[in-house]
Amino acid sequence: MTEKQCATGIEENGVAPENGVAKWDIKSYSPTKKRILFVAMCIFHILTFVFFNLPYTYLPLYNEERNISTSWTGLILGAAAVGLTIACLVIAPIAISRFSTRIVLSGSSVGIGISIFLFSLMDFVKDSVAYEILSIIFRFTSGLFGGVINVTIFAAYVAIYPEYVATVTSIGESVLNGAVAFGPFLGGVLYEASGFIAASLVPGILIFLCALPSFYLPSLNSKKRRAAEEDCSLKSLLDPWVLFPLWHLASAQILISYHMPLLSTYVEKAFDANVVWSGAALLVSTAVICISSPLLGFLIDKFGPIKMMMASAVLLPPIYALIGPNPILSFIPASRAQVIIALALLGLAVPMACISALPVMLQVYPSRNGGNLPINIINQLVSFYCASYPIGIFIGTLVSGFVAPYASFAWSTGTLSLIYIAQSILCIAYCILIMRQGDVSQEENKDAYVMENQGAVSELNNQQL
Repeated sequence: MTEKQCATGIEENGVAPENGVAKWDIKSYSPTKKRILFVAMCIFHILTFVFFNLPYTYLPLYNEERNISTSWTGLILGAAAVGLTIACLVIAPIAISRFSTRIVLSGSSVGIGISIFLFSLMDFVKDSVAYEILSIIFRFTSGLFGGVINVTIFAAYVAIYPEYVATVTSIGESVLNGAVAFGPFLGGVLYEASGFIAASLVPGILIFLCALPSFYLPSLNSKKRRAAEEDCSLKSLLDPWVLFPLWHLASAQILISYHMPLLSTYVEKAFDANVVWSGAALLVSTAVICISSPLLGFLIDKFGPIKMMMASAVLLPPIYALIGPNPILSFIPASRAQVIIALALLGLAVPMACISALPVMLQVYPSRNGGNLPINIINQLVSFYCASYPIGIFIGTLVSGFVAPYASFAWSTGTLSLIYIAQSILCIAYCILIMRQGDVSQEENKDAYVMENQGAVSELNNQQL
């Protein structure tokens, strides 16, 4: 494939793709088949990612009973995020380029199921050191397989509807966050009812059962497409202007994941609320994310992602200050209602930062690379997009584990909200510069168009003379 063909996605026989998707791929699908495939991917996403946040409500309490420190709890919870990040950045792009979609999804489902089953057996490991090390290993491997699935599914979303990137990714985020939010609630219920083993074993069985039907999903990356993608250069992906939205996304995930391991212990001491209540409170936050994300995605596709990213930068610091609440806000009393309201508002602001990230990158990349946006670049940006979530989750959970013994819930979350103001200022400056560059580019294109038409008119007049 030539450089021009690589940039446009056109095959050697001259067949032009639609929106960069070649004829031999998803373009040939009927609208009904696209909808069925999209729904199937969403269902698979839900069943797979129920596991990810499952231990957030019960593991801190379980480890406290075993005299495991909060720092080790943070490492165990964050190990899955590390595996997810490595898979998104390294393993998933390789897997997608060498194997079909169905093989990647079915194989990864088996891997996650085995990892979670082994994690459920940690209740029988009485030695603390062995428990800590093995728990980290099994959470890490489950994160590896989960990262491969996540990238594959999000790449499928974009491939199915490339003209509605923000809308389909927002629906995907709603599905993913719904599964992630239901995990802590389900984990709390199972832990209260049957203990540690059942809380881990049930979702592991569900994921393992997904392997068979996933093998019969249509393949979205044929051998011909995979061969074409290998010829495209990835060097231009290191541009900081292209990658900055990923950091803003990760920073938003730091905020929303920092308080998760701390919430159950905090509400138990402050309001005498059990683990089920804390799981339900986190469920409220993610329910707002699930409900608001599709609307936000539609607005982004209609009005542009940069303004939405700027709005998220403005809203996140003051909203997160309400979580504790920040002791500076002495006029706001701490209560169950205050926690629920703050988490709900956070569930509205975080997706504004996250959903806008991928459309901004897909908008900035071609503007800085001669208008080219190859298919393999889109897939790689999707991989980076998926990796940014666990990076933020890992940082948030790890820091919370180390800070918890030294600062109260209110002071630690309040301080984090003040620190985040610097990120907000940086993000707003980035958005303003990008919008100005866009205005300049539009003006240059307009001037070039006017000059071209003036030249044509002058040539016509000369011919008439």
